[in-house]
Amino acid sequence: MRGVLILVPLLLLLLAACQPKGPSPLGAEVAFDPNPPLLGPNRITIRVDTKKKLSELKVVGDMTHAGMVPVEAEARQVSPGLWETQDFKFTMRGDWVITLEAKDSSGKRYQQEVRITVP
Repeated sequence: MRGVLILVPLLLLLLAACQPKGPSPLGAEVAFDPNPPLLGPNRITIRVDTKKKLSELKVVGDMTHAGMVPVEAEARQVSPGLWETQDFKFTMRGDWVITLEAKDSSGKRYQQEVRITVP
């Protein structure tokens, strides 16, 4: 019985250690041009700490209600730590969740959400 009591906490510890880890926080500063954003093409500028050495950054926009197709755009690096999209197209007025999905040169993933309203 004593062996079982020792084994249970050990198994729980091992299971907790095996949980997949999600993306790390990106910690970016995000700006919209125009601000507030309008229907149609908008520029989104993303400033990220240069220590992260990102190799790619994708911007995904979802409406806060169901039924809308997400809007996606690849950001391009314009200078160290500065990324932007030229053609992020808001397709409807209302509340949006913008998700930044990034990856660095070692494959580590980062993510950040920004909420915005398109008037």
